[in-house]
Amino acid sequence: MPPVVVKKTEHLFKRILFLFLRLILKSGDRSLWPVSPEKVKSILILRPDKLGDMIATVPAIHALKQRFPHIKIVVMASPRNKEIIESDPQVDAIALYTKNFLFDLGVIARLRREKFDIVYDPICHDSITGLLLTKIIGRNSIKAASRKLKFHRFYDYCELYQPDGEDHNIDNGLLVLNVFGIDPAGVDPFLPIFIPPESIKKAEAFFRALPSENSFWVGVNISAGSFTRTLPLEKYAAIINGIAGEYRAFKFLIFCTMDERERGISLLGSVKAAACLVPENLSLLDAVAVLGRVSAFISPDTSLVHIAGLMKIPLVGLYSGHMRNFHFWRPYRQKHGAVVAGNVDNLHDIEPEQVLREFDLVITELKQTHPEAVPLS
Repeated sequence: MPPVVVKKTEHLFKRILFLFLRLILKSGDRSLWPVSPEKVKSILILRPDKLGDMIATVPAIHALKQRFPHIKIVVMASPRNKEIIESDPQVDAIALYTKNFLFDLGVIARLRREKFDIVYDPICHDSITGLLLTKIIGRNSIKAASRKLKFHRFYDYCELYQPDGEDHNIDNGLLVLNVFGIDPAGVDPFLPIFIPPESIKKAEAFFRALPSENSFWVGVNISAGSFTRTLPLEKYAAIINGIAGEYRAFKFLIFCTMDERERGISLLGSVKAAACLVPENLSLLDAVAVLGRVSAFISPDTSLVHIAGLMKIPLVGLYSGHMRNFHFWRPYRQKHGAVVAGNVDNLHDIEPEQVLREFDLVITELKQTHPEAVPLS
Protein backbone atom coordinates (compact mmCIF):
# COMPACT_ATOMS: atom_id res chain seq x y z
CA MET A 1 0.00 0.00 0.00
CA PRO A 2 1.43 3.45 -0.93
CA PRO A 3 2.69 5.54 2.06
CA VAL A 4 0.17 8.32 1.38
CA VAL A 5 -2.72 5.84 1.54
CA VAL A 6 -1.32 4.32 4.75
CA LYS A 7 -1.07 7.77 6.33
CA LYS A 8 -4.61 8.74 5.33
CA THR A 9 -5.94 5.42 6.62
CA GLU A 10 -4.13 5.94 9.92
CA HIS A 11 -5.58 9.45 10.30
CA LEU A 12 -9.09 8.21 9.50
CA PHE A 13 -8.79 5.42 12.07
CA LYS A 14 -7.61 7.89 14.72
CA ARG A 15 -10.49 10.28 14.01
CA ILE A 16 -13.02 7.46 14.33
CA LEU A 17 -11.31 6.25 17.50
CA PHE A 18 -11.51 9.70 19.02
CA LEU A 19 -15.25 9.93 18.35
CA PHE A 20 -15.67 6.95 20.66
CA LEU A 21 -13.03 7.99 23.19
CA ARG A 22 -14.34 11.48 23.78
CA LEU A 23 -17.48 9.92 25.24
CA ILE A 24 -15.46 8.26 27.99
CA LEU A 25 -12.39 10.50 28.45
CA LYS A 26 -12.53 12.74 31.50
CA SER A 27 -12.01 16.49 31.16
CA GLY A 28 -9.00 18.03 32.83
CA ASP A 29 -9.03 19.62 36.25
CA ARG A 30 -7.53 23.13 36.11
CA SER A 31 -7.45 23.35 39.91
CA LEU A 32 -4.53 20.87 40.07
CA TRP A 33 -1.97 23.51 39.10
CA PRO A 34 0.19 25.37 39.83
CA VAL A 35 1.88 22.64 41.79
CA SER A 36 4.64 23.05 44.37
CA PRO A 37 7.95 21.63 43.02
CA GLU A 38 8.58 19.96 46.37
CA LYS A 39 5.57 17.75 45.76
CA VAL A 40 6.85 16.54 42.40
CA LYS A 41 9.25 13.60 42.29
CA SER A 42 9.00 12.64 38.63
CA ILE A 43 7.84 13.91 35.25
CA LEU A 44 7.38 12.07 31.97
CA ILE A 45 7.83 14.12 28.78
CA LEU A 46 6.29 12.63 25.66
CA ARG A 47 8.34 13.17 22.52
CA PRO A 48 7.66 10.08 20.35
CA ASP A 49 7.93 11.99 17.08
CA LYS A 50 10.51 13.77 14.91
CA LEU A 51 14.06 14.95 15.44
CA GLY A 52 13.27 18.66 15.32
CA ASP A 53 10.53 18.27 17.92
CA MET A 54 12.96 16.70 20.37
CA ILE A 55 15.49 19.49 19.77
CA ALA A 56 12.79 22.09 20.47
CA THR A 57 11.99 20.38 23.79
CA VAL A 58 15.58 20.26 25.08
CA PRO A 59 15.40 23.78 26.60
CA ALA A 60 12.33 22.75 28.60
CA ILE A 61 14.09 19.59 29.84
CA HIS A 62 17.18 21.54 30.86
CA ALA A 63 15.21 24.39 32.43
CA LEU A 64 13.26 21.92 34.58
CA LYS A 65 16.38 20.07 35.70
CA GLN A 66 18.30 23.24 36.49
CA ARG A 67 15.51 24.57 38.69
CA PHE A 68 14.40 21.26 40.20
CA PRO A 69 17.36 18.85 40.23
CA HIS A 70 15.48 16.50 42.55
CA ILE A 71 12.82 15.75 39.92
CA LYS A 72 13.38 12.60 37.89
CA ILE A 73 12.94 13.41 34.20
CA VAL A 74 11.99 10.56 31.88
CA VAL A 75 11.55 11.20 28.16
CA MET A 76 9.57 9.00 25.79
CA ALA A 77 11.58 9.20 22.56
CA SER A 78 11.35 7.68 19.10
CA PRO A 79 14.10 5.80 17.24
CA ARG A 80 14.42 8.90 15.05
CA ASN A 81 15.14 11.38 17.83
CA LYS A 82 16.61 9.47 20.78
CA GLU A 83 20.19 10.32 19.76
CA ILE A 84 19.64 13.93 20.81
CA ILE A 85 19.23 13.00 24.49
CA GLU A 86 20.92 9.60 24.82
CA SER A 87 24.05 11.00 26.47
CA ASP A 88 22.42 14.02 28.13
CA PRO A 89 23.12 13.90 31.89
CA GLN A 90 20.00 15.97 32.60
CA VAL A 91 17.77 13.19 31.28
CA ASP A 92 17.40 10.47 33.90
CA ALA A 93 15.86 7.81 31.65
CA ILE A 94 14.59 7.23 28.12
CA ALA A 95 11.59 5.11 27.15
CA LEU A 96 11.44 4.15 23.48
CA TYR A 97 8.18 4.38 21.50
CA THR A 98 8.61 2.38 18.29
CA LYS A 99 5.09 2.04 16.81
CA ASN A 100 5.53 -1.70 17.30
CA PHE A 101 2.36 -2.51 19.21
CA LEU A 102 3.64 -5.39 21.32
CA PHE A 103 6.90 -3.66 22.23
CA ASP A 104 5.18 -0.35 23.01
CA LEU A 105 2.54 -2.07 25.10
CA GLY A 106 5.24 -3.32 27.45
CA VAL A 107 6.85 0.13 27.62
CA ILE A 108 3.52 1.79 28.39
CA ALA A 109 2.73 -0.75 31.11
CA ARG A 110 6.12 -0.15 32.75
CA LEU A 111 5.72 3.63 32.63
CA ARG A 112 2.22 3.37 34.05
CA ARG A 113 3.62 1.53 37.07
CA GLU A 114 6.07 4.37 37.73
CA LYS A 115 3.17 6.65 38.73
CA PHE A 116 4.59 9.94 37.45
CA ASP A 117 3.49 13.12 39.20
CA ILE A 118 3.26 14.93 35.87
CA VAL A 119 2.90 13.67 32.30
CA TYR A 120 3.68 16.39 29.77
CA ASP A 121 2.62 16.25 26.11
CA PRO A 122 4.47 19.03 24.20
CA ILE A 123 3.08 18.01 20.78
CA CYS A 124 1.66 21.25 19.39
CA HIS A 125 -1.43 19.92 17.68
CA ASP A 126 -4.31 17.57 18.43
CA SER A 127 -2.39 14.30 18.57
CA ILE A 128 -4.52 11.27 19.42
CA THR A 129 -1.28 9.40 20.19
CA GLY A 130 -0.18 12.08 22.64
CA LEU A 131 -3.61 12.21 24.28
CA LEU A 132 -3.90 8.44 24.70
CA LEU A 133 -0.36 8.09 26.05
CA THR A 134 -1.01 10.90 28.52
CA LYS A 135 -4.29 9.41 29.73
CA ILE A 136 -3.13 5.79 29.90
CA ILE A 137 0.29 6.36 31.49
CA GLY A 138 -0.74 9.27 33.68
CA ARG A 139 -3.81 7.73 35.23
CA ASN A 140 -3.39 9.71 38.48
CA SER A 141 -0.88 12.27 37.21
CA ILE A 142 -1.26 15.95 36.43
CA LYS A 143 -1.79 15.87 32.68
CA ALA A 144 -0.20 18.83 30.93
CA ALA A 145 0.17 19.82 27.29
CA SER A 146 1.67 22.76 25.43
CA ARG A 147 -0.99 23.64 22.85
CA LYS A 148 -4.09 21.81 21.65
CA LEU A 149 -7.28 22.84 19.88
CA LYS A 150 -10.06 20.22 20.12
CA PHE A 151 -8.18 18.20 22.76
CA HIS A 152 -7.58 21.20 25.01
CA ARG A 153 -10.25 20.26 27.54
CA PHE A 154 -8.83 16.81 28.29
CA TYR A 155 -5.68 18.13 29.97
CA ASP A 156 -5.34 19.64 33.43
CA TYR A 157 -3.06 22.31 31.95
CA CYS A 158 -3.02 23.29 28.28
CA GLU A 159 -2.73 26.46 26.20
CA LEU A 160 -4.91 26.84 23.14
CA TYR A 161 -3.33 26.03 19.79
CA GLN A 162 -3.37 29.07 17.52
CA PRO A 163 -3.74 28.00 13.85
CA ASP A 164 -2.69 31.48 12.73
CA GLY A 165 -0.32 32.15 15.62
CA GLU A 166 3.37 32.99 15.53
CA ASP A 167 4.45 31.00 18.56
CA HIS A 168 7.80 29.22 18.17
CA ASN A 169 8.04 25.52 19.00
CA ILE A 170 10.87 26.14 21.48
CA ASP A 171 8.70 28.59 23.43
CA ASN A 172 5.81 26.12 23.27
CA GLY A 173 7.94 23.47 24.94
CA LEU A 174 8.76 25.83 27.80
CA LEU A 175 5.06 26.22 28.64
CA VAL A 176 5.43 23.28 31.04
CA LEU A 177 6.96 25.74 33.52
CA ASN A 178 3.50 27.25 33.95
CA VAL A 179 2.49 24.04 35.74
CA PHE A 180 4.93 25.09 38.51
CA GLY A 181 3.72 28.70 38.51
CA ILE A 182 6.82 29.92 36.64
CA ASP A 183 6.36 32.36 33.77
CA PRO A 184 8.29 30.89 30.80
CA ALA A 185 8.91 34.41 29.49
CA GLY A 186 11.39 34.90 32.33
CA VAL A 187 13.38 31.76 31.51
CA ASP A 188 16.56 31.82 29.43
CA PRO A 189 15.65 29.49 26.55
CA PHE A 190 19.13 29.21 25.05
CA LEU A 191 19.88 25.84 26.56
CA PRO A 192 21.45 23.79 23.75
CA ILE A 193 21.67 20.04 23.41
CA PHE A 194 24.41 18.21 25.28
CA ILE A 195 27.49 17.40 23.17
CA PRO A 196 29.50 14.38 24.38
CA PRO A 197 33.23 14.98 25.08
CA GLU A 198 34.26 12.53 22.35
CA SER A 199 32.35 14.57 19.75
CA ILE A 200 33.98 17.78 20.96
CA LYS A 201 37.42 16.17 20.64
CA LYS A 202 36.69 15.13 17.04
CA ALA A 203 35.65 18.69 16.17
CA GLU A 204 38.72 20.19 17.82
CA ALA A 205 41.02 17.79 15.95
CA PHE A 206 39.32 18.63 12.65
CA PHE A 207 39.75 22.39 13.08
CA ARG A 208 43.33 22.06 14.31
CA ALA A 209 44.19 20.29 11.06
CA LEU A 210 42.84 23.14 8.94
CA PRO A 211 45.25 25.80 7.63
CA SER A 212 43.26 28.60 9.27
CA GLU A 213 41.73 27.15 12.40
CA ASN A 214 40.61 30.49 13.84
CA SER A 215 39.00 31.89 10.70
CA PHE A 216 35.47 33.25 10.47
CA TRP A 217 33.83 30.06 9.24
CA VAL A 218 30.46 30.20 7.49
CA GLY A 219 28.73 26.84 7.59
CA VAL A 220 26.59 25.99 4.57
CA ASN A 221 24.34 22.94 4.86
CA ILE A 222 23.18 21.38 1.59
CA SER A 223 21.46 18.27 3.03
CA ALA A 224 17.82 18.31 4.06
CA GLY A 225 16.54 14.79 3.44
CA SER A 226 14.71 15.62 0.22
CA PHE A 227 15.48 17.54 -2.98
CA THR A 228 12.34 19.62 -2.39
CA ARG A 229 13.80 20.96 0.85
CA THR A 230 17.14 22.16 -0.49
CA LEU A 231 18.52 24.29 -3.32
CA PRO A 232 20.26 23.29 -6.55
CA LEU A 233 24.06 23.28 -6.27
CA GLU A 234 24.43 26.23 -8.64
CA LYS A 235 22.45 28.38 -6.21
CA TYR A 236 24.62 27.34 -3.25
CA ALA A 237 27.70 28.13 -5.37
CA ALA A 238 26.30 31.58 -6.18
CA ILE A 239 25.59 32.20 -2.48
CA ILE A 240 29.11 31.23 -1.40
CA ASN A 241 30.77 33.17 -4.21
CA GLY A 242 28.62 36.21 -3.45
CA ILE A 243 29.56 36.18 0.24
CA ALA A 244 33.24 35.59 -0.55
CA GLY A 245 33.24 38.55 -2.93
CA GLU A 246 32.04 40.88 -0.18
CA TYR A 247 33.69 39.31 2.86
CA ARG A 248 37.15 38.17 1.73
CA ALA A 249 38.22 37.00 5.18
CA PHE A 250 35.38 34.49 5.46
CA LYS A 251 35.92 30.78 4.82
CA PHE A 252 33.26 28.16 4.16
CA LEU A 253 32.50 24.78 5.66
CA ILE A 254 30.10 22.61 3.66
CA PHE A 255 27.82 20.38 5.76
CA CYS A 256 26.38 17.32 4.02
CA THR A 257 25.36 13.78 4.89
CA MET A 258 27.44 10.84 3.69
CA ASP A 259 24.93 9.94 0.99
CA GLU A 260 25.31 13.46 -0.42
CA ARG A 261 29.09 13.58 -0.15
CA GLU A 262 29.54 13.55 -3.91
CA ARG A 263 27.19 16.50 -4.14
CA GLY A 264 29.33 18.35 -1.62
CA ILE A 265 32.52 17.59 -3.55
CA SER A 266 30.86 18.87 -6.71
CA LEU A 267 29.93 22.10 -4.93
CA LEU A 268 33.55 22.58 -3.80
CA GLY A 269 34.61 22.50 -7.42
CA SER A 270 32.14 25.29 -8.25
CA VAL A 271 33.13 27.88 -5.65
CA LYS A 272 35.80 30.56 -5.87
CA ALA A 273 36.45 30.73 -2.16
CA ALA A 274 38.38 28.97 0.59
CA ALA A 275 36.07 26.06 1.41
CA CYS A 276 36.11 22.47 2.64
CA LEU A 277 33.73 19.68 3.59
CA VAL A 278 32.96 18.49 7.10
CA PRO A 279 34.71 15.20 7.95
CA GLU A 280 33.27 11.92 6.74
CA ASN A 281 31.14 9.53 8.83
CA LEU A 282 30.06 12.03 11.47
CA SER A 283 27.27 11.15 13.85
CA LEU A 284 24.63 13.83 14.39
CA LEU A 285 26.28 14.90 17.64
CA ASP A 286 29.71 14.95 15.94
CA ALA A 287 28.24 17.30 13.33
CA VAL A 288 26.78 19.46 16.11
CA ALA A 289 30.21 19.74 17.72
CA VAL A 290 31.61 20.97 14.40
CA LEU A 291 28.65 23.32 13.98
CA GLY A 292 29.47 24.86 17.36
CA ARG A 293 32.73 26.20 15.92
CA VAL A 294 31.28 28.12 12.95
CA SER A 295 30.61 31.85 13.15
CA ALA A 296 27.50 31.88 10.93
CA PHE A 297 25.31 29.25 9.34
CA ILE A 298 23.16 28.95 6.21
CA SER A 299 20.82 26.00 5.90
CA PRO A 300 17.41 24.75 4.80
CA ASP A 301 14.93 24.15 7.61
CA THR A 302 16.49 21.09 9.24
CA SER A 303 17.52 19.90 12.69
CA LEU A 304 20.84 21.76 12.41
CA VAL A 305 18.98 25.09 12.05
CA HIS A 306 17.17 24.53 15.35
CA ILE A 307 20.37 23.45 17.07
CA ALA A 308 22.27 26.46 15.73
CA GLY A 309 19.53 28.73 17.05
CA LEU A 310 19.88 27.32 20.56
CA MET A 311 23.67 27.77 20.30
CA LYS A 312 23.15 31.45 19.37
CA ILE A 313 24.92 30.97 16.04
CA PRO A 314 23.80 33.73 13.63
CA LEU A 315 21.96 31.92 10.87
CA VAL A 316 20.05 32.24 7.65
CA GLY A 317 17.31 29.63 7.37
CA LEU A 318 15.57 28.65 4.13
CA TYR A 319 11.88 27.78 4.44
CA SER A 320 9.00 26.69 2.24
CA GLY A 321 5.94 28.93 1.93
CA HIS A 322 3.99 26.95 4.55
CA MET A 323 3.59 29.86 6.97
CA ARG A 324 2.39 27.96 10.04
CA ASN A 325 5.41 25.69 9.74
CA PHE A 326 7.64 28.74 9.24
CA HIS A 327 6.43 30.43 12.42
CA PHE A 328 6.99 27.21 14.35
CA TRP A 329 10.58 26.81 13.11
CA ARG A 330 11.87 30.24 12.04
CA PRO A 331 15.37 31.34 13.23
CA TYR A 332 14.90 31.51 16.96
CA ARG A 333 14.60 35.05 18.33
CA GLN A 334 16.52 36.56 15.41
CA LYS A 335 15.38 39.82 13.87
CA HIS A 336 16.74 38.79 10.48
CA GLY A 337 17.79 35.50 8.91
CA ALA A 338 14.67 34.00 7.31
CA VAL A 339 14.19 33.43 3.58
CA VAL A 340 10.73 32.08 2.72
CA ALA A 341 9.91 30.49 -0.62
CA GLY A 342 6.77 31.33 -2.56
CA ASN A 343 6.04 27.62 -2.94
CA VAL A 344 4.41 25.62 -0.16
CA ASP A 345 6.00 22.33 -1.23
CA ASN A 346 9.62 23.27 -2.01
CA LEU A 347 12.38 25.89 -1.84
CA HIS A 348 13.17 26.01 -5.52
CA ASP A 349 12.07 29.60 -6.16
CA ILE A 350 14.45 30.99 -3.53
CA GLU A 351 17.15 32.96 -5.34
CA PRO A 352 20.75 33.50 -4.19
CA GLU A 353 20.17 37.27 -4.07
CA GLN A 354 17.54 36.79 -1.36
CA VAL A 355 19.91 34.72 0.75
CA LEU A 356 22.78 37.18 0.25
CA ARG A 357 20.56 40.09 1.28
CA GLU A 358 19.47 38.32 4.45
CA PHE A 359 23.02 37.21 5.23
CA ASP A 360 24.19 40.84 4.99
CA LEU A 361 21.51 41.87 7.50
CA VAL A 362 22.59 39.12 9.91
CA ILE A 363 26.28 40.05 9.62
CA THR A 364 25.51 43.78 9.99
CA GLU A 365 23.65 43.04 13.22
CA LEU A 366 26.52 40.83 14.41
CA LYS A 367 28.99 43.67 13.74
CA GLN A 368 26.86 45.97 15.88
CA THR A 369 26.49 43.58 18.81
CA HIS A 370 29.84 41.74 18.65
CA PRO A 371 32.22 43.78 16.47
CA GLU A 372 35.20 41.73 17.64
CA ALA A 373 33.64 38.58 16.15
CA VAL A 374 33.66 39.81 12.54
CA PRO A 375 37.05 40.17 10.83
CA LEU A 376 37.78 43.07 8.50
CA SER A 377 36.98 42.17 4.91
